[in-house]
Amino acid sequence: MTASTSPSRPRLSTMITIGICGTVLMTVFALVAVVDEFARNYAQRQASVRLQQLAWQMRDSLNRGMQEAFSDVSLLAELTEVREAREPADMRRAMEHMQRMVPNYAWIGMANPDGTVYAATQQLLEGKDVSSRPWFQNARSGVTAVDYHPALLLEKKLPQGVDPWRFVDVSIPVLRRDGSVRGVMGAHLSWGWAREIAKNLLAPTSQQYGLQILVVRNDGTVLLGPKSMEEKMLASSSVERARRGGSGSVDEVADGKRYLTGFALTGQEVNFPALKWAVLVRQPYQVAMADFEVLQNRIILVGAALALLLGGAGLLFARRVSAPLISLADTLEHYKPDRPTPVPVVSQFHEVHLLSSTLADMVRREETHLASLQRLNENLEQTVRERTREIETKARQLEQALEKQGQIQTRLQESEAELRATLHNANDAFIAFDEHFSVEEWNGQAERLLGWTRSDMLGRSLVEAILTPEMRSARQIGMRQFLERGDSAMVNRRVEIEVLRRDGASVPVEVSVAHVMRRTGHLFIAFMHDISARRTLHASLENMAMKDMLTDLPNRRALMHKLPEALARAGRTGKPLAVFFLDLDGFKAINDQYGHDAGDELLRILAQRIVSTVRRTDIVARLAGDEFVVLLDMLTARDDAIEVARKLLAVLSEPFALEAATVQLSGSIGIAMHEPGSSEQADTLLGRADGAMYEAKKGGKSRFALAQPA
Repeated sequence: MTASTSPSRPRLSTMITIGICGTVLMTVFALVAVVDEFARNYAQRQASVRLQQLAWQMRDSLNRGMQEAFSDVSLLAELTEVREAREPADMRRAMEHMQRMVPNYAWIGMANPDGTVYAATQQLLEGKDVSSRPWFQNARSGVTAVDYHPALLLEKKLPQGVDPWRFVDVSIPVLRRDGSVRGVMGAHLSWGWAREIAKNLLAPTSQQYGLQILVVRNDGTVLLGPKSMEEKMLASSSVERARRGGSGSVDEVADGKRYLTGFALTGQEVNFPALKWAVLVRQPYQVAMADFEVLQNRIILVGAALALLLGGAGLLFARRVSAPLISLADTLEHYKPDRPTPVPVVSQFHEVHLLSSTLADMVRREETHLASLQRLNENLEQTVRERTREIETKARQLEQALEKQGQIQTRLQESEAELRATLHNANDAFIAFDEHFSVEEWNGQAERLLGWTRSDMLGRSLVEAILTPEMRSARQIGMRQFLERGDSAMVNRRVEIEVLRRDGASVPVEVSVAHVMRRTGHLFIAFMHDISARRTLHASLENMAMKDMLTDLPNRRALMHKLPEALARAGRTGKPLAVFFLDLDGFKAINDQYGHDAGDELLRILAQRIVSTVRRTDIVARLAGDEFVVLLDMLTARDDAIEVARKLLAVLSEPFALEAATVQLSGSIGIAMHEPGSSEQADTLLGRADGAMYEAKKGGKSRFALAQPA
């Protein structure tokens, strides 16, 4: 065992001292920060609640003031001396009495139905026309209030004061006992009423704390507040919240200053035509939090004192704990293996006693181990020589194995080159990709079929290059299912899909995909065969099978495909459809007299006339001979089908100019209506239309008949 002194390494005693003192300081600082944050939040909540309560009191005072004004005017309008007054003086006495009782009424007056002031307090505006004033016009339909506005007619007639005259109007229609309209009574409530409420609400001691009461109209105009702000626009968060009917408090910045603001809205949940004003009570943030600033300074001082006290105690405790460790470390630093000295056993603490006794035991064991190592060293050289001979034998065997592996690798490379040449020149496109659709091989036929070169596609996503956006997600889901459950709709199957060329053209191909499990993942091998020619031939044959060769109209087979689709569509949309069964009257005579060529020509002309008569979305089909079926869907009512039948009968009766002669015929039409919700099948519907056609023939030529409902 050796010991070395390294001045660059920190002492354990120093680390313990730093750790204890640091922990104490961090704990004290964290506690101070938590207390400071709690105190700040508590102080802000208390200030916010106080401002919110003041806003509610101001709101309630304004609501009560408006309610009292409506009650006063309503009471005054019910007085007999007002409703049945024969002289202006009689009415004036009652109004002036009300004005003396409530001095905030700057003017009370009664206007005749034509808008002329009949009587008013102090005879102001008597005989004047007030029909254009809002308080007169709005009161025709009942009790009303007019928002804050300057005095227009009374500005020069009322005594001048410190502030210009501003009013809130309350008006009511006055009825005589017989129910006839006597006129409209209006009262101008001086805005000094609101100022008096705000003055009484803010105690004199509150002025030194910067409290402000603001009343803001719905358009953002300050009606009441500091003189510098009145009748100016105010935009703030509290105004917007109050407009939306909310109440509470908010920390906001307005006019470049930070405020705590309580807000409320007047005119809510009242039973009279109230005005909606935003009431704000705000206080500068620094003033509102002044008490907290004092408390914060005290918290900091107490925290600093506590940190110094606990830090000193921690320092003394750390020195006491680390003293035995220092003594033990000093012994180990001066330990020399060539002249070993016993390690002292310290019994001051249990942990230090355990450590020192363990170290003393380790020193004794080290001396024993050194003796054993000397004996082992004598046998090491013999063991090394034996191991060297074994290594030389293994090296010769490895060299022979590597030579054999090189031969196998050469044969594999030749086989791979032969397979690559075969796949590159195959008639089908050959594509190899991993479980992430990353392309690993791409032969020449794939280049010719899809337009992408091999260098372009190696490492590229196959689904992104050749599949439509609609198919990509389906293929990715199918790959996940295969990797999870081993089941796929394409692996080890032959399927037909549409792929995209590099130029964006769609190509139908037949694909077969094989799967190979690799040590590092999965490999998928796909062979693609172009089936465009096969699809074209199939489509041509299908089209020929669905067309009538003479008229180029859909034949019976096509009709029986489209009719069930129309019935299903009627069920989804809730709109009826109609089937016409049309047959010519006297067509056989045309064939007998002029020959079948003339009959075929007539049928072609007839087909063109029917198609041009109905809508482009309707279906016209030829069943056989001179029998035609017309399918009308998405109808509004049965009358729509009848109107189309009349048009068809009209065009059938027009002359047919044939090469052999000009002939004139007529037709019979059977109509079968299908209503939404009916379970009737296509064959039954055609049968009813056929039967109705025969009923039309029995009734005479050039007629139509409606089949009985199913």
